[in-house]
Amino acid sequence: MIIETRKDVVLLSGMLHKNQWLTIRAAAGMLLRDFPEGIIVDCSGLQEVSEAGAKTFLDAMKDIEAAHTRIIVANLPANVLQVLKSIPGVRSQLPIAESVDAARASLSMHRRAGNQPVVAQTTGAKPRVVVVPLMAEVDLTYGADLAARYSNMANADLRLVYLLEVTRDLPLNAPLPAQEQAAEQTMQIARQFVANHGCTAAEHIERVRDAVDGVLGSIKSHNADLVLLGASHHAVEHEGHDRFDKLVDSLLHRAPCEVIIGRLRASEAAN
Repeated sequence: MIIETRKDVVLLSGMLHKNQWLTIRAAAGMLLRDFPEGIIVDCSGLQEVSEAGAKTFLDAMKDIEAAHTRIIVANLPANVLQVLKSIPGVRSQLPIAESVDAARASLSMHRRAGNQPVVAQTTGAKPRVVVVPLMAEVDLTYGADLAARYSNMANADLRLVYLLEVTRDLPLNAPLPAQEQAAEQTMQIARQFVANHGCTAAEHIERVRDAVDGVLGSIKSHNADLVLLGASHHAVEHEGHDRFDKLVDSLLHRAPCEVIIGRLRASEAAN
């Protein structure tokens, strides 16, 4: 088997008939120094993989999880994928993308969302950390508007946190192009709300198994003083109301911080 490196990609080609993870890990380790947010293993050149060779990916999964980094496998040939399916746990937990471009897009969004500096107003006192949850199927972006208004009245450190749900049959770091695009679009709307008030906010896209539990976990990980939930009229009364109700109930009963819940008036939502 031949192992090459190009920018943020480890390219594999030839026959994989034994566990080669130690060799691949050495190449990946060098790339991760330049691309600490994650790299890609391109398998498009693999011609044949044996069951013993497939265990390369089993060891890769263990190291990826232990290192808390992102290594996405791309361009798996159909015959290779078939062998991986025969190894318990590999196919359901290995982060796989259809192409290098799709993998790079997933890593790029992760880099943008997870590494933005926190910019807060300074008045001498420690700023209050305000978490604004965002999630699919519920328009919670009005919370960013409320948070920005709050920030103009108080010394606040705003955190926009999108909870991207990943089903349990997929690895947590699996590339999800449609969901990632939706997350970015939602973040853009929330970002504009904040900017309209002359404020700034740190942005985080966090992968979770359950969005509601994810919000509660995010409150703890960010050491939030306040969680601010703001929804449109449609989110409360029509689209996404079940998820909104569940989230509100969980926050009111379980959040370890202050909770503010606001709703955009129907007339304003229509405009």
